[in-house]
Amino acid sequence: MTSATTALQNLPKHKRLQRLEALVIASESLNRAASLDDILQAILELIPAQLDCDRATVFLSDRRTGKIHARRMAGSRHLEIILEKGTGLAGYVTETGESLLINDVQTDERFDRTTDMRTGYRTETMLCVPLRKSEDEILGALQAINARRGEFTEEDLVYLESFAAVAAVAVEREQLTQEAMRAHRLTTELELARKIQQRLLPSPGNINLPEPYCAWGHSQACYDVGGDTYDALMLPGGECAFWVADVSGKGIGAALLMTTLQTELRALVRAEHDLGKLATELNSRVDAVTPLGTYATMFLGIVNADRNRMRFVNAGHLPPFWLYANDAQERNLEAGEMPIGLLPGTTYETNETEFKAGERLVLFSDGVTDAENTKGEQYDFERLYACREKINQHEVSKIGAALLSDLDRFRIGAPNYDDTTYLIVGH
Repeated sequence: MTSATTALQNLPKHKRLQRLEALVIASESLNRAASLDDILQAILELIPAQLDCDRATVFLSDRRTGKIHARRMAGSRHLEIILEKGTGLAGYVTETGESLLINDVQTDERFDRTTDMRTGYRTETMLCVPLRKSEDEILGALQAINARRGEFTEEDLVYLESFAAVAAVAVEREQLTQEAMRAHRLTTELELARKIQQRLLPSPGNINLPEPYCAWGHSQACYDVGGDTYDALMLPGGECAFWVADVSGKGIGAALLMTTLQTELRALVRAEHDLGKLATELNSRVDAVTPLGTYATMFLGIVNADRNRMRFVNAGHLPPFWLYANDAQERNLEAGEMPIGLLPGTTYETNETEFKAGERLVLFSDGVTDAENTKGEQYDFERLYACREKINQHEVSKIGAALLSDLDRFRIGAPNYDDTTYLIVGH
């Protein structure tokens, strides 16, 4: 049993009842408060009244900076007081969680005289107790300054500690309400971002292309927004351009770079015939707007159905595979270039190979081969190629449906850890 608790029990019965009644009134006042400012104002009205002191201050911890600041004061005009944890008496209490009763503040080496020097006010006596959450995280501190009867007592300290427990619940309640509101706003904003991102991608399924070209695509983000992008579109000269790109990382950061890639690719592919120069320019633009270490793998191809040829750049992406191509092994689509945005000044070369009528090219992101089932096993290339061997359809929509169905059967019940994208192109 602490000396403070003993002191409270030693109070006359009527005095203990007064303190209990005061706590009930304090709890009711704090429950009626509609906002954090209202809660703090109620705290500052109650402390001087109950402890008969000259001034009171509420310090709160700032999660962003780790410092504590005087959020509200009573008995003086508001001053900006910002302290490191451990600095001053409030900083000491916030750092250690220890309550303080000091009736000769000026001799305490922990006391920070800065505020007294700024205001001309002299702090003589002080109570300072932590505002503590239920799981022992400290939200801040309460100070009562200069007892009008000369000194604070152990009973005063016990009362302020009890009051702080009630006040901490009210402060935490309001902070949780604000966090819930921020979470709701974030959910709304993410939903808007998801809708915008969906409009940047083709609709899942068949992509509208003139004969003889055909394409089917599907992309699934592991979070609200994703870092995979794909497209297939016609160029003015009658060729068909297509790509799959996979941004490093996941979530909002990856989605922002995905948006940049999709927008830049759609503009550059119409303006630059040489894919090597196109990729070099894209690398330069991406490097200019992304932090170090952020990059995207990409396979970009352009098919000419009249010549049965395909020009392409593979910038660090997984190699696509052929369907219905007897000499597929002779057509190397392995990555021969650096990922986009990884190294500034990287230059790229255009490759060329056959793309015969009736053949189908399957592009995919590494979220496909890295997908895991409930046992933690990966889908991997072996399973992907085993699925490929079972496909006997030429329609890109049926090929895509077969690939996606096999992947979904494998990973059913397991969480997604990466974005997954398929794109099938043919002519």
